Amino acid sequence: MPDIYYKITMDGSLALGVTLNFAQENLARLFKKDISEIKYLFSGKKITIKRDISTSQADRYIEVLFSAGVIAHKEVDLAANLSLKSISTDNPKQNSERMICPKCAIEQALHDTCQHCGIVIAKFNSYQIQTNNSMKATLTSPYASPAAILEQDTSEVGELNIWGVEGRLGRMRYVAWSMVFMLAMAPVMLISMLALKASVLLGTLLMASAGIVAMIIAIQISVKRLHDIGWSGWLLFISLIPVVGSIFQLLIFIMPGSPGNNRYGAPAPANSAGVKVLFWIWVALLSSGFVIGLISGMLGAILSGQ
Repeated sequence: MPDIYYKITMDGSLALGVTLNFAQENLARLFKKDISEIKYLFSGKKITIKRDISTSQADRYIEVLFSAGVIAHKEVDLAANLSLKSISTDNPKQNSERMICPKCAIEQALHDTCQHCGIVIAKFNSYQIQTNNSMKATLTSPYASPAAILEQDTSEVGELNIWGVEGRLGRMRYVAWSMVFMLAMAPVMLISMLALKASVLLGTLLMASAGIVAMIIAIQISVKRLHDIGWSGWLLFISLIPVVGSIFQLLIFIMPGSPGNNRYGAPAPANSAGVKVLFWIWVALLSSGFVIGLISGMLGAILSGQ
């Protein structure tokens, strides 16, 4: 019966718990190559790395490669006269004279058992391969839980829409939109008051319609501001409570938004130049009003004391 010759193939699969860099460094050391020359072996495609070898030599190659952290396969070589010169050497023993124990990772002379921890290499490799195949089968199951921790995409931003209560609204844009909203409502209320003088019915209808629209828009942008903080929009009802509602409205203005995504979606896009200008105008007006009120109170107290 003629001898059967085998070939060794690999597709870049790694042993359980082995990192890609660790495996590439070990393989480069075994083949006496630079890491850049063996990276193509980890492309995911099936590549033959040794041909025309006996079954015992093939088993030894499998063990040595596994000790380097790589899962290789033994197959019958139908073209026994071919060889892959790019990564094989003239003396196979030169590449297999040293090994790294797959359990304790101690480099040592090639042997059936580890001289440091005492394991039987072949049995340990067989167990590791079975475990690795079992884990692969679990991960490919559509019902298996994901094994990786998905990182949050910090570049994701939400959409801006004044209508609806979905999404988030940052502090600066909340103030800017509130200012634009009040400025837009001023002429509407003026027209309604003029219409009220001409016709009580028409003026009342216009004022009621404007009031309803104003209330809806105010609720929508306030809910989005609460979402940006990470709070439920239902908390807006706190604003109806005397004194407490005023403090709550102040918190809506000053509380920072949640960093990154929260349960209400991605953060709003970066503030435009117009939003920033309107925000600082509001801060200037608020500060000026506070200073003027303080000065007026002090002057009133002084004048009343004379």
